[in-house]
Amino acid sequence: MNADDVKILVIGAGVNGSAVVTKLVHAGLSATVLARGKRCEEIRDEGIIIEDPFNHKRTVTRVPVIDSLGPDDIYDFILVIVRKNQIADLLPVLAHNKSQNIVFMGNNLSGPDEFAKILDKKRIMLGTVVAGGKRDGEVIRAMTSTPLSSPFGEVDGSITPRLKRLVKILNHAGIKAAASKNMIDFQMTHAAGVAIVGKLTMKYHCDLHAFARCTEDLKLIVAARREAHQVLHSLGHKIVPLAEDAIRFLPGFLYIASMRALLNSKLGEVGLAYHVSQAPDEMQQLADELRDLVDRSGLPVPAIRKVLEMN
Repeated sequence: MNADDVKILVIGAGVNGSAVVTKLVHAGLSATVLARGKRCEEIRDEGIIIEDPFNHKRTVTRVPVIDSLGPDDIYDFILVIVRKNQIADLLPVLAHNKSQNIVFMGNNLSGPDEFAKILDKKRIMLGTVVAGGKRDGEVIRAMTSTPLSSPFGEVDGSITPRLKRLVKILNHAGIKAAASKNMIDFQMTHAAGVAIVGKLTMKYHCDLHAFARCTEDLKLIVAARREAHQVLHSLGHKIVPLAEDAIRFLPGFLYIASMRALLNSKLGEVGLAYHVSQAPDEMQQLADELRDLVDRSGLPVPAIRKVLEMN
């Protein structure tokens, strides 16, 4: 695949946006990042600096950067990689732009219909994040790859030529990706878990070791996630991937043990505490979206409501 084959814009220069655009550039692809204010200046002056939080090795990558998107700035794919609560402000800009393939990568519990109110539904594609970490000033401290493939898909679940092309491009750049027929359900299943665990992490001010010591709150996660799956089922959604549905059958003590091990690990610190510490606004957005689903379902979900009432 030659660099001339595709032109990509990444909107968002946080952890995931920075990880994605640097991989695309390293692969020789024509990729640009959209950043604003001080972050735009940092990238212009210093490039994107990523430090592996496990071995502390740093890379510095020079990438093209812009601070605005005009109607006639055409890209083969626009990858929107920002917090869920930041998307609303972007939609009018994207609606006026003429690029046809816009991929929303991130947490989403309310589905793509809110995007389709402003943006032509045929232009919308869905994906997931591929990195975890935090930004300290100009330095991104993050793990930039995952052992499993990240799913990408169409709103209607079809496997289209443009989806196959996107997956091929991402894999070429070293970003593990796979086409999915159940992207909406995947995003909702994942985001429901993020909302629950995120709210509890905020309760402990991101002190995961303190969180791990509270058996009652670990039990609450189990109960709340099982209730969340019931809510999604009642609204006509599947639990995706199927492995997530195992929480229905997995003995609670085993789930608690695995969760405690994660909270006490460096992986938990980087993948959970780092993100929640910098995105309490997104955690609250997801919690509000989960509350809306709960109200629509009409199900009695005491564990979820207890989590949502936490400050």
